[in-house]
Amino acid sequence: MERRPGFVGPLLLITIGFIVLFNKMGVIDWGSWGSLWNYWPVILILWGIEILFRHTESNIIYFMGVFICILVITGTVLLVSNGYPSPDNQGDNLRRIIFNNNDLEENEFNFADLDHADFNNSNLNGVDMNFASLQYANFSNSNLNGANLNFADLQYATLDNANLEGANLNFADLAYADLRYSVLDGANLNFVDLKGANLTGARIKGANHVFAGTSKSTICPDSTNGPCW
Repeated sequence: MERRPGFVGPLLLITIGFIVLFNKMGVIDWGSWGSLWNYWPVILILWGIEILFRHTESNIIYFMGVFICILVITGTVLLVSNGYPSPDNQGDNLRRIIFNNNDLEENEFNFADLDHADFNNSNLNGVDMNFASLQYANFSNSNLNGANLNFADLQYATLDNANLEGANLNFADLAYADLRYSVLDGANLNFVDLKGANLTGARIKGANHVFAGTSKSTICPDSTNGPCW
């Protein structure tokens, strides 16, 4: 019996693509990723459904399996969009929390809601903040060497005098962020949104910045400190 192609992987990629698209459109925020991660056992359910329905010779039964998976994914996304589970039950709602002058090296804040959090003068070397919501967060004078902030929402965040050498900020949203006199040597800034960000005096030698989006309102450093894009 010929084995039919799998369908769970493509369906999950399509779902993630739509979530990223809706985030960029302002329909949802990155906080939804944290809620969605609580439903990781759904992946096992989807995988089990795929195994059962891939071995059928009937096209109708096969596409019924695809339809069931679409219903499961849609139901999960609807639960998340309606606030289940609530952020308070996740343990990752850290809005306005004060972490200034703390040593948080290599801590994990993936998917966390850290809007308006204060990390002033903190050690955040190697910290993981992937997919975190960090709008208006304060990272002034902090060390973020090698930090992972991929897909993070850093709109209006304050990063002046911060050290971000070798940090990963791929696909991050840094619109209107304050990056004055920060150090971004060797940082990965691929597909970053830097619209209106303030880069006065910033040092970005050797940084990778493929398709880094900016606007005319961006204040760039002079040529001695790094490229102006």
